[in-house]
Amino acid sequence: MPDPTNSLPLELQMPLTGLALSLLSLVVINLLARRLERGGLGRGLLVAARRSISATILLSALGWWVGALLSPSVVALERNGAEIRDLVVMLGVTWTLLRWKREIRTNTRDYASRVLPALNEKDQIFLFDVLTKVIGIAALVILVLEVLRLLGVSAALLITAGGFGAAALGFGAQGIVSNSLSGLSLYINRPFVVGDFIEIPSETLMGTVENISWFYTRLRSLERQPVFVPTTIFTTNTVVNIAETDNRRIWIEFGLTYNDRARIPPIVADLEQVLAEHPAVDQDKAKAVNFTGYGESSLDLRLLCHGDSGDVVDAWALQQNLLLRIGDVVEAQGASMPFPTRTLIQAPDGADRP
Repeated sequence: MPDPTNSLPLELQMPLTGLALSLLSLVVINLLARRLERGGLGRGLLVAARRSISATILLSALGWWVGALLSPSVVALERNGAEIRDLVVMLGVTWTLLRWKREIRTNTRDYASRVLPALNEKDQIFLFDVLTKVIGIAALVILVLEVLRLLGVSAALLITAGGFGAAALGFGAQGIVSNSLSGLSLYINRPFVVGDFIEIPSETLMGTVENISWFYTRLRSLERQPVFVPTTIFTTNTVVNIAETDNRRIWIEFGLTYNDRARIPPIVADLEQVLAEHPAVDQDKAKAVNFTGYGESSLDLRLLCHGDSGDVVDAWALQQNLLLRIGDVVEAQGASMPFPTRTLIQAPDGADRP
C-alpha cells in the first residue's frame, strides 16, 4: 500500500501546475501589453482578456483535477475529468470574447481612429460596430455548440429539430425572421450608420442613430428620448438620411409694400450681390432673388441659395444672417415691409350694438 504522504504531491501536481500557469499568463500578458502602444486596440484587448485567460487556466486545471478524483460511482466520466476541463475552456473562451466585445464597444471611436485612419469617422464606427456583433455571435455559437455537446445531441436530432424549427418559423416567428433579415440588410446596404440623423416621414419619427442591432435600431429623439424601432420599418418605409445632406437650402420669402414697386429692381440687384459675395453661400449651387407675385397686402419676393455645408447649425446661422441683410438692403433702398393691419368700419346706426 503506497504511503499517502508520498502520493500527496502527485495529487496536487495538476492544481499547482494550473496555478503556476495562471500566474505566468498574467505576467506574460502584462509584459506584452506594456510593449504595445498605450490606448491601442492590441493593448486594450490584452488587458481586457488577462483576467478571463488566467481564471480559465486555473479553473480548467482545478476542474480536471476534481474530475479525476471523483469516484465513478458518483459521476461517470469517460475521459477521467477532461470533460470538465473542456467545458471550462469553452466557457473561458466565451468569457474572453464577451470582454473583448465590451472593450471595443466602450472605446469604439478611439480604436477606430487609430486602426482605420484612412476612413472617415462614420465608416470607422460602422466597421467596428460590425466587429462587435461578429464577436458576440462567435461567443454565442461557441456556447450553444458546447451545450449541445454536453447534452449529447446527435446530428440526426439536429436535422429533425431544424425541420420543426423551420415550420415554427414559417407560422409563428415571421416577425423575428423578418426583423433579423432586415437587420442584415441594413448592414449590407448601409442606408445609414451609427451617428447619422435620420427621419421616417410615414412614422413621424426622427432622431440620431445610436445602435443598430438585428431586431431593433435605437434612435435618440430631439427630446433626448430613446426610441427603439423594429428593423422591418426601414425596409418597408422611406428613410431620409438627413446627415447625408451635402448643402442646406435657404429659402426666404419676404414682402414689400405696394408703394415700393419701383424699388424692387435695385433691391433684387443688391441682394444678388450679397449672395455672390457671402462666404457661407455655395457659389456652385443655384442662388437667386426674384419678385414672385402680387400678394393680398404685399409685393412678394423670394431669396434662394445653398449653404456651403450640410450642417444644420451652420444653415441656421446663414439664414439668420441673410434675414438681417435683407432688412438692411430694404431699409437702405428706402422701402418698407408691410405688416398685417385691420380696419374696423362702424355702421352709422350701430353705436349701441354689442
